[in-house]
Amino acid sequence: MDHKKYIKRCIELSLKALERGDNPFGALIADESGVLVESINGIKENDVTNHAEIMAMREAQKIKKTDDFSNYTIYSNCEPCPMCAFMMRELKFKRVVFSIKSPHMGGYSKWNILEDLDLLNFEPVFSAPPEIISGILEKEAQAVFKKVGWTMQEGMN
Repeated sequence: MDHKKYIKRCIELSLKALERGDNPFGALIADESGVLVESINGIKENDVTNHAEIMAMREAQKIKKTDDFSNYTIYSNCEPCPMCAFMMRELKFKRVVFSIKSPHMGGYSKWNILEDLDLLNFEPVFSAPPEIISGILEKEAQAVFKKVGWTMQEGMN
């Protein structure tokens, strides 16, 4: 899969979110055949759960009518927060790819939900840890956050 292409699209989506007055986050879900869904942050709609990743996962579930995305990769311009990370584990994603890590709310770098093996005690609800790929197009993603005065950290690869 072309991780750079998909992260570039997430960065473009994050700019769209910013243009509409929301936080600069974009996400998409894809498999080998291409993009299934893409989303931007929707928190300005007065729903704090409307993170770009969650909105993409909700739409993917509606389309596929499943909670098993073990053949899919979820992409985001920024590391998923703990809330998003739990959903990714529950939906059994094969891979999570993001550009830059979140120094304060990371579901991987601060609270390692994405790799937490204790969640396997709750199979089949939670899946095995997904493959994690970070650090793709960091400078481009960082430039979007700088527009709102945020400083994020570079990826971990």
